[in-house]
Amino acid sequence: MDTKELCRTLIVDDEILIRQGIKHYLDWEKEGFTIIGEASNGKEALELIETLNPHIVITDVVMPIMDGEALTRMVNEKYPNIGLIVLSSFSEFDYVRSAFQNGVIDYILKPKLNAEVLLKTLRLAAGQLKGFHLSSEGEHKQTLTEKLRILYEGTDIRMEEDAAYFPHKHFQVVSYRLEANKTTKPLHEYIDKEAGVLTLILQTSDLHIYLWNSDHTFSEGLFGELPKSGAVCSTEAFANLSELKGKQKELEKVESYRFFFPGKFYLSEDILPPLPEERQLFQLDRFIEECKRENFQEAFTYLEEHIGQMVLDYQQDIGEYKAFLNNIMFNLMVLLGNMDYQTEVLEKKKYSYFQQVGQSADVYTANQTVESFLKEVKRIVETEEGQGHMRKLTDYIKAHYHESLSLSDIANHFHFSPSYLSNYFSTHSKEGFSEYLNRIRIEAAISLLRQNDIPISKISEQVGFSDHSYFCRVFKKQTGYSPSQYRRKRMMS
Repeated sequence: MDTKELCRTLIVDDEILIRQGIKHYLDWEKEGFTIIGEASNGKEALELIETLNPHIVITDVVMPIMDGEALTRMVNEKYPNIGLIVLSSFSEFDYVRSAFQNGVIDYILKPKLNAEVLLKTLRLAAGQLKGFHLSSEGEHKQTLTEKLRILYEGTDIRMEEDAAYFPHKHFQVVSYRLEANKTTKPLHEYIDKEAGVLTLILQTSDLHIYLWNSDHTFSEGLFGELPKSGAVCSTEAFANLSELKGKQKELEKVESYRFFFPGKFYLSEDILPPLPEERQLFQLDRFIEECKRENFQEAFTYLEEHIGQMVLDYQQDIGEYKAFLNNIMFNLMVLLGNMDYQTEVLEKKKYSYFQQVGQSADVYTANQTVESFLKEVKRIVETEEGQGHMRKLTDYIKAHYHESLSLSDIANHFHFSPSYLSNYFSTHSKEGFSEYLNRIRIEAAISLLRQNDIPISKISEQVGFSDHSYFCRVFKKQTGYSPSQYRRKRMMS
């Protein structure tokens, strides 16, 4: 490898903003480097290393599936000639120090990451590669793929001498997304070679970007044998190669629509259905008010109808859509708790619900999570429907316990028969009506006994007992003390 060439670099970080930042810090080709791919975890990185053969790997430490520690250890064992650079935070410094045993050349603290630090570290790593020499500016003749990637990402570059490679009149940028852990052939193997020219611009472990040049625009009919594990998106057709600049945002926009069309294996602007004429705002106050009135069926029907309209607006921000769903679940949990519903099951599962919505790959998966949540809410509401009536009964008793209150009085107030009310109370409570009423009265009496200036006979009347001796018997049965003994005991303590 005693030649001067661009240093092939692979970026590994689960945060797309970090990867984008690294890519735009430098004029990579000018400095003698080129980014050949990116991955979001160590497992993806190992797959790319095998096919792309990078000189340098820049990797984060904390990542899902396979972290940076495991990645550097495996790369050092299988590919000892690859230079390793670690990105870390201050809290991971102990790991970084031990990582040098796994062949790591240098590290960069994320808070210190900038163009100067990145370039210095890259040059240090390249300098330690055996038999490798960085090409200086002008020594390297850029490949067609490198030129296309630079133009695609928004930087001007001369392409006149490459125009002859593209003999057809139409251009489109095409993305080919591969499902994780699926063995899938490259896109060109599914396309008739005579139909046009398909040129790779860049690739990651699960996404390949191509430039399509043909006399016919890209369409579903070009790849009827594409497996269901793959998905293709394309920009609108353009006539001049220079228009490739700026197509990245257009393609990313179409890619985002896949969230709302997970069943389509091909997407482009020209095959999308018309958008709703007007997007209706969700009236959260109306939804909450219906729930407060315990008109849950009306509230949920309104919510489900609104979500059904929202899914048609495929241009809306995906993050905002997910935030809406999570906000509905959060508000409903708080509301049910305030209404004294038993929400313990929801509370235990709430973070799971939020996480499932946040990680949903498509709108239907996100909505299914909310549907599961609403089923749980309906179960709670239906289970406690009887308890709701019970709360009204107990609230009434708590408000009128000091009166001459009987089972017949309450039955008349709620338009029940006394026998029905007695059975209903026993079914929905651990106590019968008389036991519950006496407990509420004794609890009130205990509170009054703490006020030493109120005679016990007066307390008996104030909590609803017309017979003082009966009050004393009930008090002792519930507390183990007579009212006077209870007061003396409290004064002594």
